[in-house]
Amino acid sequence: MTTTTTSTTKDDDVLHGSAGGALHVAFGVDSGYFRGMGAAIVSLLQHNPQQQFVFHVFAFSVSEDSRARLDRLAQMYGLDIRTHVLDAHMLDAFRAFPCFAQHHLGTFIRLLIPNLLQGITERVLYLDADLLCFGSLEAVHAIDLHGAIAAAVHDEASTTARTQIAALALPKPEYFNAGVMFINVPEWIKADVQTRALTVLSTQQLVFADQDALNVTLNGRVVYIGDEWNTRYHLVDYTSRGESELIVPPRVVFMHFTGPVKPWQDWCLHDARQVFLTVQEKSSWSDMPLDSPRTAREFKLYSKSLFKHGRWKEGLCAQLRYLLKRPRGKKG
Repeated sequence: MTTTTTSTTKDDDVLHGSAGGALHVAFGVDSGYFRGMGAAIVSLLQHNPQQQFVFHVFAFSVSEDSRARLDRLAQMYGLDIRTHVLDAHMLDAFRAFPCFAQHHLGTFIRLLIPNLLQGITERVLYLDADLLCFGSLEAVHAIDLHGAIAAAVHDEASTTARTQIAALALPKPEYFNAGVMFINVPEWIKADVQTRALTVLSTQQLVFADQDALNVTLNGRVVYIGDEWNTRYHLVDYTSRGESELIVPPRVVFMHFTGPVKPWQDWCLHDARQVFLTVQEKSSWSDMPLDSPRTAREFKLYSKSLFKHGRWKEGLCAQLRYLLKRPRGKKG
């Protein structure tokens, strides 16, 4: 069961994502990602001023502050933003399995979205909330999903894809990153992807949880599109080497900031932070300060980055904070 609220609505004559019509875009978020989603929405608007959007926000809970900011964002830009609050008991039948105990429930929202949009749209662009748009979405309408369940981008061939194709024994040797998916809703439902993916999660040991489950379930039913639709940018790799310049490759549509370091963290010593701030300033989250490090892992990553930038005193302070927060008896 879901509870749906709709913010300011524009004319919505076409609900099926066809050429020239409204493009339905869906996010599945938990409390820490509403700010990132807000910036992602603004970046979509900046690079696609002529495109009509219907935004869907799926979450198991929405704070009063987040709801008010979504309403304000809709008013600022005259948007149709539909907030779907999911019943927390939807996944009760699966919570006893290890995979569900190891991850926040928000991790599994994208498995539920297409079924919840049945009768609303036949095509939906699913986006993770830790990305920014840098290009036009015009070509999305031309993606041919005839007979396919989704369009997505290959994950890194030399690392993730190579290991997971073998680990999951995928019949067709291909593996996608699930952070950006253009989904054929009727085909998804016809193939019962939701139930099949949840079953995989409850019966197999998986490294990448719902992404692995989707790759098992959708194997052979995915159209692969160019890397520009989901350019992964693992910020921790750059910050741990002391590199800070953000280089956006040509033709990039979405830059996806994967990994533990996000551009909305004040301890992200990378140009991506300022790029994100510039977008956030045009959103209803403009007054929200960037996140400070809180966990032992975050202080450890922050100290390493500070040392690489030659900021020794600050690095030592962050290292001390890490040591104080590190669980007793744990090394490294």
